[in-house]
Amino acid sequence: MRFLLALLCLVGAARAETYQDPRASAFYAEHPDFFRFAKPADLPKDLVWQDGSAQPEFADPRAVRGGVLRQFVMSTPPTLRRVGPNANNGFRGELYDNNDFGLLAGHPDTDEIIPALATSWAMSADGMTAYFRLDPHAKFTDGQPVTVDDFFFTFYFHRSPWAKDDWYADHYTREWGGVTKYDDHTLAVKAPRKRPYQLELLGGLRPTPRQFFKDFGPNYEKAYNDRFHPTTGPYYVKPDGFLREKSITLTRVTDWWGDRRKYYRHRYNPDAIHYGVIRDLDSAYSSMLAGEIDFMPIMMPRYWYGTNEKKAYQNGYLTKAQFFNDIPRPPYGLYINTQRPLLSDVDVRVGLQHATDFQRVIDGFYRGDYERLQQFSEGLGKFTDPALRARRYSPELARAAFAKAGFTMADADGILRNAAGERLSFRLTFDTSDRRKYLATLVESARRCGVELRPETLEHTTMYRKVMEKNHDIVFWAWSVSSRIPQLWESHHSENAVEVLADGRKVPKRQTNNITGVDDRELDGLIDRFRVATEEDEMVRLSHAMQRRIHDLADFIPGFKVPGYRIAHWNWVKFPEGFDVRAAEDPGQYGLFWLDPAQRETDLKDFRDGKTRGAPKTVIEDRWRSE
Repeated sequence: MRFLLALLCLVGAARAETYQDPRASAFYAEHPDFFRFAKPADLPKDLVWQDGSAQPEFADPRAVRGGVLRQFVMSTPPTLRRVGPNANNGFRGELYDNNDFGLLAGHPDTDEIIPALATSWAMSADGMTAYFRLDPHAKFTDGQPVTVDDFFFTFYFHRSPWAKDDWYADHYTREWGGVTKYDDHTLAVKAPRKRPYQLELLGGLRPTPRQFFKDFGPNYEKAYNDRFHPTTGPYYVKPDGFLREKSITLTRVTDWWGDRRKYYRHRYNPDAIHYGVIRDLDSAYSSMLAGEIDFMPIMMPRYWYGTNEKKAYQNGYLTKAQFFNDIPRPPYGLYINTQRPLLSDVDVRVGLQHATDFQRVIDGFYRGDYERLQQFSEGLGKFTDPALRARRYSPELARAAFAKAGFTMADADGILRNAAGERLSFRLTFDTSDRRKYLATLVESARRCGVELRPETLEHTTMYRKVMEKNHDIVFWAWSVSSRIPQLWESHHSENAVEVLADGRKVPKRQTNNITGVDDRELDGLIDRFRVATEEDEMVRLSHAMQRRIHDLADFIPGFKVPGYRIAHWNWVKFPEGFDVRAAEDPGQYGLFWLDPAQRETDLKDFRDGKTRGAPKTVIEDRWRSE
């Protein structure tokens, strides 16, 4: 083994003068059926290479580089790690998900495949293996070149117990069949089985910077907690760019490799993005209206409509924009911890579904601008069951369900109890965003049904930690959705719900996305069969069956869906024609806007001097509206 390890290290040194982790090399040697080494001459001769160049460019060539984008965050993330405990936090998108690339990408308007780190690709005749040629200019944000070795390291890193992330360990074990290195910039990725969308799935593989992780080991969680994980994207966090609970600043890479490429040039234009901590949303709104923040979401009706009365808007300096997108809808709603007392009873959970009046929240708090979410996985095209509907608010149906669970008596305050004297009383957790203001509506509606919801509002990071430790009863939450193919293993499989201790006791499994703790063998079977399905028709059928089973288990109370985004922006922030792309969840995701720092200086001075810039302006862009 020592001789083989030394040989592998020598081969790596000969091909690329970059760091080779001897432990990773030993891991590859221990799994020769998965990690393969070949020569360029070994590539199949019948490959038909593609480059995706026929797709239209979607960034605006008028975009200019420069300036500092001023934004806010209500709290800094608990960790800068990309993987492991607390890494899946609300700031992850800005740090990593929107700031990194795999081998291929999806065109945000057409859904067709376009190049990313790979400049060309080909599929084997049997549809089981994809071949990729890397962009030799691609680098990580720390300046290290991207080579095939970084894709190999991805599997070593994520499968390691040191990463402390079961989802990644499972994903990089079960969803890939092997990788082959032909040279530093040519690789093949094999699928574990026949399946639809094979190229899209294999092309999603991302590299992991092995040089940065030279100290990767048992102390990973602590050693890398406040260190930005280099990506292949345009922004990084300098060592002094993260001031816990004060600010976080993303700095643009000088001479970023994507600036040379058709689908990446004219994007990500600010030189830096500075997020200052502002804990109160009203304070952030006031800062935006004063020109201290360049743009911000104004999804709440009181901000969207209230802006009409503000001088920045009235005098023509501030534009309101509503953009309708076409994306998988994040499942906003109430997540019930089925591992908690009383909430383990499905009849109690069904009663809670009927006791939750989200339609009243939509009609009142959101002025009818939002729509009721009908199921956990919505907006997934054919994978969404069109017949499935959320349970309606009904005190009669709620009390009938509670009676089936034994809650037939009422205390003096009207709250139902059972023969053992247990009350239908649960802690309802929200974060400190504006949403907390409709807590009273949910509490009052539930009380009419005999349920006491005890409201709790927590700062976002504190709430996140509580939920990931599975210490909540019911929480308002949403997961981001990045694919139109359902991915329910992480949120609903029992492997992520419970763990068995040495003495045989089951306890909630912490730091997983199954925050309802649902532990159901029937649903497990559907999820397992979906993951190995090879035909699209079968996947659609199983997807609908999974959604119906989630509905029956009643662990999730569908809340609402938002058919796009609304922002207010100062006019020194420029947007392309059409404003954004079909797949954009927010204006920062694809980075199509740009700044005019000189106009900012002039506009702010004139605004503060009381001058006007013309009539108020509202932009409504609905060409992608699907609902």
